[in-house]
Amino acid sequence: MIQQQDSSSGLSPLRVGVIGLGRSGFNIHCKWLSTLPEHFAVAAVADPDRHRCQEARQTFGAQVHNSVDDLIHDGSLDVVVVASPNLMHEEQACSAMQAGRHVVVEKPLALSTQGADRMIACAEETGRVLAPFQNRRFEPHFRKVREVLGSGILGRIVQIRIEWSFFTRRWDWQTLRSQGGGSLHNHGAHLLDHALELFGEGDPEVFVDMQHALSMGDAEDHVKVILRGEGHPTIDIESSSCCVFPEDRWHVWGTAGGLRGTTDRLEWRWVDWNTMPERHADEGPAEGRAYQHEAYEWQSASWEDPKDEPITAVLFYRNLLDVLRGRGTLTVTPESVRRQMAVLDQCHAQMAC
Repeated sequence: MIQQQDSSSGLSPLRVGVIGLGRSGFNIHCKWLSTLPEHFAVAAVADPDRHRCQEARQTFGAQVHNSVDDLIHDGSLDVVVVASPNLMHEEQACSAMQAGRHVVVEKPLALSTQGADRMIACAEETGRVLAPFQNRRFEPHFRKVREVLGSGILGRIVQIRIEWSFFTRRWDWQTLRSQGGGSLHNHGAHLLDHALELFGEGDPEVFVDMQHALSMGDAEDHVKVILRGEGHPTIDIESSSCCVFPEDRWHVWGTAGGLRGTTDRLEWRWVDWNTMPERHADEGPAEGRAYQHEAYEWQSASWEDPKDEPITAVLFYRNLLDVLRGRGTLTVTPESVRRQMAVLDQCHAQMAC
């Protein structure tokens, strides 16, 4: 395959090796890297399925390696993408960094805080970039929610509810605990990432309920996680495979208003308390034996995704390009994703009791 030069720097495209050619490895990483030919080249792949390897060779012009170890030690590669089953992320990422490669790791970054710490330490020791692929942090609806909440217009945020549910059966490897599967590590990883960004600094208290419902494997496919902490909003996260009537992705309660909506459309309303009469608690009998009521002068706004941005995977890789070319910093740092691993540790510990 003829490689184009990086038009922004005159440099050749960064050569990428992809471990795992499943939904993420082939349909996300290979596919979207191939749309950035001036900056990246899908140069090598490794997967136990030889048919998938041949498909990658034919589609992207990638060299096929006989093993993960061979790919990791391919000295022509700049970046290795770890898109293998969750159980393999830690070991393969560390091996690749020790071999001199920058590394992109599919979510979840690791299956424990200990694993994440090892990976972060390895990146520091080798001087390699460790980039967790939490691409949904680039989603327009999440960025808009964060903007509205950060503006203070809704007052103090009391509670945030995030839901991603549906009704479906699954029977692939992600339904197996032996492979590090389960909803908590799948969709839950994205929801936890959003939740922790909105929670703010500090470690939350965690409550979890995980159940096996419809999947053919033994891993959980119904997850409820609640995060709370003094001075922070309570965040209610739900991801289920047995929800026939799913609700909106977002529902936010604040002391001056609220927000609700989907990944495509959001709406929020608020009241300006400065325009309202001042009230004080009255210990006397309630007037007319009735609950108090007053009319609120609501203000409202809405947002719709203009669909004018590249897909989140492209935004992620553009950010990574800036980092590797020395002109930017990671939007999604491994340290920020480590917080997610700490929550996972608590979830697993509670369910083991």
